[in-house]
Amino acid sequence: MGSFPPRGLQAPPQFTPHPEVPFALPDMTARELRQKYLEFFQSKGHLLHPSGSLVPYDVTGRLDESLLFNGAGMVQFKPYFRGIAEPPSKRLTNCQKCVRTGDIEEIGDLTHLSFFEMLGNFSFGDYFKKEAIAFSWEFLTSSEWLGLDPRRLSFTVFEEDDESLGHWASHLQAAGIDPAARVFRLGEDTNYWPAGAFSSGPPGPCGPNTEMFYWVLDSEPPPAGPYTRDDWKRDEADGKWLEVWNDVFIQYEWKGLLRDPSRPDKGYEKQGMDDLPFQSVDTGMGLERTVTVLNGKRSVYDNDLFEPLFRVLSAVVSPDVRERAGDWATGHSEEAKAGRVIADHIRSACLCIGDGILPSNTGRGYVLRRLIRRAVLKGDRALGIGEVFLWKLYEGVAEALGGVYDELISRREVIVETLKNEEELFRGTLAKGIGELSHYLKLARRTPQAGTMPGPLAFQLYDTYGFPLEVTQELCAEAGIEVDIDGFYEALKEAQERSRAARGNATVYGGVVVRFDLSVLSGQRDNAKPTPTRFVGYDATETQATIVGACPVEGGQLAVALDQTPFYAESGGEVSDTGVIEGEGFRLEVLDLIKQDGVYVHLAEPDFDATGLTQEALNQKLFRQAVTARVDAPRRRRITRNHTATHLLHAALRQVLGKHVTQAGSLVAPDHLRFDFTHSKGMTPDELAEVERLVNERVLEARPVQVHSDVPIAEAKKRGAMALFGEKYGDTVRMIEVPGFSLELCGGCHVRNTAEIGLFKVLHESSAASGVRRIEAVTGEGAYEWVRQMESTLYEASSKLKAQAAELPSAIERLQEQLRDERKRLERLRSQASSASAENVVDVEGIELAVESLTDADMQETTLVADRLAEGNPRRVAVVAGTSNGKVMLVAKVGEEARSRGAHAGNLVRDLAKIVGGGGGGRPDFATAGGKDPSRVNDGSLDSRSGPPQAGSITGCACVFEAWVDPRKAAPVKGSI
Repeated sequence: MGSFPPRGLQAPPQFTPHPEVPFALPDMTARELRQKYLEFFQSKGHLLHPSGSLVPYDVTGRLDESLLFNGAGMVQFKPYFRGIAEPPSKRLTNCQKCVRTGDIEEIGDLTHLSFFEMLGNFSFGDYFKKEAIAFSWEFLTSSEWLGLDPRRLSFTVFEEDDESLGHWASHLQAAGIDPAARVFRLGEDTNYWPAGAFSSGPPGPCGPNTEMFYWVLDSEPPPAGPYTRDDWKRDEADGKWLEVWNDVFIQYEWKGLLRDPSRPDKGYEKQGMDDLPFQSVDTGMGLERTVTVLNGKRSVYDNDLFEPLFRVLSAVVSPDVRERAGDWATGHSEEAKAGRVIADHIRSACLCIGDGILPSNTGRGYVLRRLIRRAVLKGDRALGIGEVFLWKLYEGVAEALGGVYDELISRREVIVETLKNEEELFRGTLAKGIGELSHYLKLARRTPQAGTMPGPLAFQLYDTYGFPLEVTQELCAEAGIEVDIDGFYEALKEAQERSRAARGNATVYGGVVVRFDLSVLSGQRDNAKPTPTRFVGYDATETQATIVGACPVEGGQLAVALDQTPFYAESGGEVSDTGVIEGEGFRLEVLDLIKQDGVYVHLAEPDFDATGLTQEALNQKLFRQAVTARVDAPRRRRITRNHTATHLLHAALRQVLGKHVTQAGSLVAPDHLRFDFTHSKGMTPDELAEVERLVNERVLEARPVQVHSDVPIAEAKKRGAMALFGEKYGDTVRMIEVPGFSLELCGGCHVRNTAEIGLFKVLHESSAASGVRRIEAVTGEGAYEWVRQMESTLYEASSKLKAQAAELPSAIERLQEQLRDERKRLERLRSQASSASAENVVDVEGIELAVESLTDADMQETTLVADRLAEGNPRRVAVVAGTSNGKVMLVAKVGEEARSRGAHAGNLVRDLAKIVGGGGGGRPDFATAGGKDPSRVNDGSLDSRSGPPQAGSITGCACVFEAWVDPRKAAPVKGSI
């Protein structure tokens, strides 16, 4: 297909070639490019809009669950593109911080980054292709702005987009440049957004795009005509043309592949493409890449954004490493590559943490953890940094970007402590991982493919210990073992598919993952979706409503939409309400809610059998029916107590621990609350007590809880309202205030007065993640029940210890002292038993007799020593005499072989007991006896090998026993033991 002229247009007239001028490259910093871009579009009537969070919230505050991170300037503006929210201006411009990690393994070369800044200008139903292209041309070529030589520019358009081609042609002709040598038609893979959306892409707004390229060679001028598309593609592949800007013209709604959740067996159906109600423009200019191209550099790290980082890194590494690295930004040594990995990853980590993302084992927290660990590994193995070092690089990031993104400065303590804690944790894990790797290497040697580590094993190291593939390869290479790369990626792909399946069919411009086809839920044949639900639950727990949509879901339940509802849908940590929806002839028990595109979807259990019920039959029964919607009010009250208490807890923590404390997560349930917050170490008992005191003081003061609705976000920030970091808020917000103590942005349900909380009690304080602590607490009925349980426990403990509640600490202390004494005595007895087993033993015709005496020993301890003496020896007869408080305890144990030779424990202790003035007896294997004369126990030698003891002593049993045992198992001598 030819590139020029556009279909339906005439060939360009003859024109005068552009005068020959030197091909000079601009000299520009990233700061200057960012400032010029934003100033240019503000001069064209664009409102400067702040960057969105790296957590992909849109301008309405809704999280885009199809994305882990914000990776483009348009993400936060999706509601504007779709026409479901009104923008503050039809023209916006911004510099958006972005994270993309699809090419993380490539980072360290000269071109890839995980964090970058995206400059953009946006039109929502205002200007379109003509004006967008004119703006791009002016900014690129005007001497007032970038002043680029137009001969160094080329452009691509979608192969069917004649209009864009014509606009570029007119600008080129005016500059005396042949459009046929500078504008080229390409297919949907490169010039349609999302890539391939025209035929098979994900659902959402889409359209053709035009890309702008810059000739980067200073050694030769850009080619003149004739110059074909194939020539251009060859030079672009050789890196002579590099992209600097991309304009997307959003004009269609691609329906994509949709699936009816009520009929999972149907699979996905292709829907087609419709015109959007208005046309929009979405542009993107990567700051780091563009400044690199315009300055004639070859590395995206060779600019003012990275210079402070490399300066700090040079101070961290040893002089010899610094010398081997050479130029961090452009060098090809392994040290320089590792330095670039570290510089990129620390930028991503700092900006992520600044937006409230914290390391974890799932989702975006896992990606952050992987970035930090990869940087640590590079520092440890390639640069020889054996100490915790990443936190030191924060200063380089703050110097380069702190003036642009305020959260880097305001969240300094959280960022630094999180980096420290995560690196310390990983260095401990790394030591364990190296041990596991050694084990895996042994397994690899046993595989049929000798000398190869199986891919799944390499993936397990990657998944469990955070070992990137190249690290495993490096460590295996040192052992002469290769890694099954294909097997690794197969295992990785399986894990990704499992994750993708759990996430569902995601959208690009469409916002959240669609859990229900709302057009099916509406019950209408024209595919109209239910209008947004009016929420009345702040002021009422019961209302009259009309069913505007219903459809069956799995398990015989129903999804039901009302025109208005008192039911709160889970958001901001607060769980959904439960209750009932009642109509004429039916009752629905509401179990949960999902809020989607402003529609409150009630998941309910009907009192009739909905299994197998068709949509038409369900519509006839429920659609447009008047109902009463009633929230479980007692449950709601318990939730509101816990929610307001959470706000008080947050404020108290900031007072006690410091202003660095911010919310990192929460759960507000009817039975308890859970609050995660940023703090680097566990709280002391005194700190917890002070937090608890502050909250309960506010409760007892019965302070009013004030709700401020529709407050402009700028005013809320000016008043110092606390916002959840990473959360996205609209132009107006709702504030919850406890005067003089707490002020937060919040859309949840609260008590009207702090006195309604009743009592606040902390149950646990623990670690939730690296740099994150967790408090679990109860209020109201939950706190009262906790007090009841504690009273019951105290009463039981008092009864068992025979002490008053106030005396329990001293009683427990006495008990612990007794236990320590008993343990010491037990250790002494064990030592005696061990000694006896080695020394006080005689052999009589193949039968061993072991004798021991103990002082201050009761029957239990005497038996313990006898057990120890006889343990594991079937030929042994063990006799132990213990004395205590003027009494004697005798224990005899006889092994199986000794019993077979005629030894009898009962007979032995019975006769021995007579010597000490007592009696007893027992079984052949075990027997006990007692006596009243301790003096007869040790009046002879205890060592049975030292000769005959004094007549009549207990220890004389050795000599008596020697005469008694008959090697031919004859009857014992009359009168002997």
